Amino acid sequence: MEQLVRHQVERMLRKKRHIPTLKLTPRTRLQEDIGLDSFDLVELVMNMEHRFHIEIPDPELENLRTVQDVLNCVDSHLSVSVA
Repeated sequence: MEQLVRHQVERMLRKKRHIPTLKLTPRTRLQEDIGLDSFDLVELVMNMEHRFHIEIPDPELENLRTVQDVLNCVDSHLSVSVA
């Protein structure tokens, strides 16, 4: 399941930037390396909520700085929804 989530999140990020070959690592920074602004981040979160059937509270957006942060966020909300 973790690999599927990673694949989907990375796919969303590549699609958002229109760069299918964008190299992503867990340390890739959303703003500095990928170029996401606050609107892009909100849109990404909305897409993740729809795709994974989760709800991410707005205050959590401030903590999403890297690809790993995004993966951890999705994982934590998926764990809660399964429990």
